[in-house]
Amino acid sequence: MKTEPSDKALRARVKLLGTLLGNILHEQEGNDVLTAVETLRKGYINLRKNDTPAKRRRLARFIEGLSSESLVHIVRAFSTYFSLINLAEESYQHHQRRKQLRQANGDNTLWTGSFDSTLRELRNQGINPEQLQILLNQLAYIPVITAHPTEAKRRTIMDAQRRIFLTNEELGDTRLTKPERVTLIDKLESQIQILWKTDEVRVIRPRVKDEINYGLAYFNECLFDAVPDTYRNFENAALRVCGTTADGKPKITIPSFLRFGSWIGGDRDGNPNVKPETTIMAVRLQSQTILLEYLTRIPVLIELLTHSNKLCIPTQAMHDSLERDEQFTGHAFADKPERFTHEPYRRKLSIMRYRLERNLIVLKNKLQERTDRDDTPTIDRYPSEQEFLIDLKTIYDSLVSHGDKRIADGKLKDLIRLTETFGFYCLRLDVRQESTRHSNAVAELFQQININYLSLDENARLTVLEKAIKDPTGIDSQNTRISELTQETLDVFRAMVQMRNEVSKKAFGSYVISMTHEASHVMEVLFMARLAGLAGYKNAEAQCSIRIAPLFETIEDLAHIEPVMSKLLNNPIYAAMLKQVGNLQEIMLGYSDSCKDGGILASVWKTCDTTDQRTRCALSSVSWSWWHHRSWWRPHS
Repeated sequence: MKTEPSDKALRARVKLLGTLLGNILHEQEGNDVLTAVETLRKGYINLRKNDTPAKRRRLARFIEGLSSESLVHIVRAFSTYFSLINLAEESYQHHQRRKQLRQANGDNTLWTGSFDSTLRELRNQGINPEQLQILLNQLAYIPVITAHPTEAKRRTIMDAQRRIFLTNEELGDTRLTKPERVTLIDKLESQIQILWKTDEVRVIRPRVKDEINYGLAYFNECLFDAVPDTYRNFENAALRVCGTTADGKPKITIPSFLRFGSWIGGDRDGNPNVKPETTIMAVRLQSQTILLEYLTRIPVLIELLTHSNKLCIPTQAMHDSLERDEQFTGHAFADKPERFTHEPYRRKLSIMRYRLERNLIVLKNKLQERTDRDDTPTIDRYPSEQEFLIDLKTIYDSLVSHGDKRIADGKLKDLIRLTETFGFYCLRLDVRQESTRHSNAVAELFQQININYLSLDENARLTVLEKAIKDPTGIDSQNTRISELTQETLDVFRAMVQMRNEVSKKAFGSYVISMTHEASHVMEVLFMARLAGLAGYKNAEAQCSIRIAPLFETIEDLAHIEPVMSKLLNNPIYAAMLKQVGNLQEIMLGYSDSCKDGGILASVWKTCDTTDQRTRCALSSVSWSWWHHRSWWRPHS
């Protein structure tokens, strides 16, 4: 019979953290504050067990008798206490899962939601490995980070909490001696005291650049390690559940399904500080972050893959790759041209490091706006992440060819997973702007061909937009008489073109249109993308490299999604452009504005109703992003 795990260890740790916080309150704020906190804590625990009006009145009178200064300390004390409890619970759950993994065997199912449990559930539903592989090949998980205004917790607070968490983890080491344990508890108390003395609220509003760096810090701190670990855990679960073929190969392979997105530096709706140059900076900072990560991992591989060509035979592809790289050796091995001559993987990786460094030099010069640097060596840089990935896979295949798959599946495969996940862009930046800005910009541009765009009804607007997308002759988007607002709106699209060419074709996610009311609002964006070169025609064939996502936010808009999307997806010009970006239409359903517009019940009702619609479109998959519900709709072909 399966027994529930004991939470004795968790209770002991919560008691320890509470005691340490109590010590700090007594030392730093005096016994009165600690006494008040304990009175309220015990009082409300007792009230939960036996709720009576008299007890509630006594607690209310006690609170009313406290000074405002004491109340501030008391509120902070409870807030800190619950933060510490959350850290203890997180650590406890982490250890419980590790315990399950240690005890796992071929028949044990791990926790609900784990890779192991999910794969077993699919198997029990009759899905065979071939069918499962088809599902996995379509899998996509895309977390999107934002600088949401309700996220008030400072980075400094999160860093302090992380230090407490790590020290708490150290306390779980059963090999600790008594003096070592005392030292760690003292360290933990010091860290809690620092947390107590740290202001929870920012005194100065962060700049957009600060917000970008805050978002990227998560990747440096843990996500660059967590991503390859996630894939490895998934692969191990697949081996346990699905097994191997007769020749020892896994029955299913796990594709790189993770991608990360961001709104920070691209979301300009309601934020006047996000300019086109801000978007350019965001993409460059993201690229710099991932390039630096690659450049910390390659030297580790150089030290690891010391194979000699006298003891193993690399593939012909590996040999050819090194021959092509001879053009870089003059700079890559300026001091020792013959270095690693008999160690092909170290030589190849050293050249790869040199080339990545050229990418980074170009990027840093642009971030620093330096134009006085000698760019001669930068011609050796990688033109895109694809070439870098090909080099990594060439090394991987070569190692496997001479019996070193176990080695290839280590740190080299981790780097391949990272490259497949992050490319040279790190995060796909979503761009967001409000629909009125587009309508006003298009109206000003159409004045050049004597069309009063804003006076037209919806069908007439779609007609003139279709014509202009096919042939924008007569519309000069570079006209110096264009207003500043319209110029800025157009510059966003030019910035997207510039960053796609400079960093990666995958640098951007969706162009989100907030307050989308009509199909013309999407066509307006497509028209401006056409002017910038993100869409157009080549030999009469549609060309498109922008994904446009309408965001429906008001109750009325949520109710009208079906006719709006039907009109849009039935438009032959838009349908042709959509086909060029995978024939997959993303829409976003806004919660916050629909709640303000019609209340929580109406918002949820309309959102669920929209998600259930099936006419003309088939719901393909669902993801989530902070305050918006994101859905992907694939038109019937």
